[in-house]
Formats: sequence, C-alpha cells, structure tokens
Amino acid sequence: MLSNSRLVIVFESGYNQIGEPILKTKSFNNIKTAATNEQLKAVADALIPLQGWTPYQVDRANTYALDL
Repeated sequence: MLSNSRLVIVFESGYNQIGEPILKTKSFNNIKTAATNEQLKAVADALIPLQGWTPYQVDRANTYALDL
C-alpha cells in the first residue's frame, strides 16, 4: 500500500574544478498519494523558476508499507 509520496527536484548549481556539475536537491514531503504524475510535473514546473538554478531532474519518490 502506498503510504507516502515526495516530490524531488534536482538542480545544477554550478561546476566543480574538474567540470562535473554540482547538484542540489530540493524535496517536498507529504505530497498527496492520490496526486498524478502530471499534477506533480505541473507543480515542479511552477517551482523551478523560483529556485534560480538550472533544472537537472524531477522525480517522484514513493514509499510503500509492506504487510507483515
């Protein structure tokens, strides 16, 4: 059973000395489990311009409860 959902947005905030991207993660917890991926994408699209960094990746992290 799906027990929790989280929206994770990863940003590039610059590059290190050897040219690899520096990644920053913003997580938004306690997302309604009934929210569709399209709805979460719309929220991410609204939040990304507010951050000031280049978007790298958007993920949905689900947590499931296992029956014992």
